[in-house]
Amino acid sequence: MQDNLSEELELNSNDDSNFPILPTLMTLGNAICGLTAIGLATKAVGIQVAVAEGNLLASEVAQQGIDYNESIRLAGLLIFLGMLFDALDGQVARLLNQTSKFGMELDSLCDVITFGVAPAFIMLFFADEYASRFLKGAAGIYTLCAILRLARYNVEAEEGADTSYFRGLPSPAAAGTIATFAMAMPDIVLHRESILETTNLDVLQIVMFLVPVLTVILAWLMVSGVPYPHLAKQLAKKKSMKRHYFKIVQILFAVIFALIFHELALPVIFLYYLLTPFVLNLVRRFSKAKQKATVESTEASV
Repeated sequence: MQDNLSEELELNSNDDSNFPILPTLMTLGNAICGLTAIGLATKAVGIQVAVAEGNLLASEVAQQGIDYNESIRLAGLLIFLGMLFDALDGQVARLLNQTSKFGMELDSLCDVITFGVAPAFIMLFFADEYASRFLKGAAGIYTLCAILRLARYNVEAEEGADTSYFRGLPSPAAAGTIATFAMAMPDIVLHRESILETTNLDVLQIVMFLVPVLTVILAWLMVSGVPYPHLAKQLAKKKSMKRHYFKIVQILFAVIFALIFHELALPVIFLYYLLTPFVLNLVRRFSKAKQKATVESTEASV
């Protein structure tokens, strides 16, 4: 009995010695980014509501040096910092040979905060065009779909599914899409008048209308079956020269667009990533349905 007890203690000490300290700290860094983003988004929304309701004058806000557009920009930046931590923790765990079930579960819990809850709070900033009931509903749907998406991903990862594609929009990409609009807000407000004079388009009003609707679309895409490419693994794959050439052309267009329209470049690039697979999936389905109808009509005529 004493031998069994000593063996058990030895096993426990070995488990403690193999605890993934550095990957865990990086994963928790992801959660801290999400929590800070929630705090900043809440502050920005609170000031925005106070000004809108007349409890706080815009002149007082300017006098105190409060810029809620900068707060929402920082919240968006923290989502991207969380994405960086999320990408690096797995790489560090594999490099140090410290991958574990604990790390996988912790990663998902932290992802819920940064990619599920924080973007929903950021979305509440874009409240000018909708009733609060719709906004709360959109925020709730987004968070629930992000949780379902992360749970499904964990199950598929354990079952050894193909990792070169994601089934449904990855939650970091969905969160990043909302974060890009938050990051662009100070520039949109700054250049609003000049863009309005040049193009006769009120970009600020368009963004305020678009983001809440987009949040609901993102929620649906996360739980959908639309295949989204894992960009890093797709680029690392050995492909034909034609496919690599097409990818390089896409990247060049993205860089040129970013240089010309810097304040809207990131939102458009993220929108391109989330919409292209969806449109291609629809085209494939339509093409297959058309071919099937043609074959059936040919067989019927024969």
